[in-house]
Amino acid sequence: MNKIIFALSIVIFSSCAGYSPVVDPQSVKNEDRYYRDQAECKAIASQNTSTAKNVAKDTVIGGAVGAGTGALLGVITGSVTTGLAAGAVIGGVAGGAKGAYDSDKNYETIYRNCMRGRGYNVLN
Repeated sequence: MNKIIFALSIVIFSSCAGYSPVVDPQSVKNEDRYYRDQAECKAIASQNTSTAKNVAKDTVIGGAVGAGTGALLGVITGSVTTGLAAGAVIGGVAGGAKGAYDSDKNYETIYRNCMRGRGYNVLN
């Protein structure tokens, strides 16, 4: 269980960190202004994305769905407890990964739209 918590915390803290939109250099008129806009858009995207909240919510939902599915499979195979536990763990990890992915996509969209709104030609 500790390994799962560790893995989810890595996902939470590493998400969003590496994204930077690709901007057409010809749309950059003032380099100082560009770096200031980039920093501001990054800050805006960060405050509108609650990665930990999404991961936690989707982990709980995934764990519950996984536990139900695992219990059902456990009834079929004859070991309800093992099926329940395995389903909860697998569902929780999958749900946590989904929450992190959704948060990353939201962060990227906000960042990209902010840069476009400030007049830059964002290519990705």
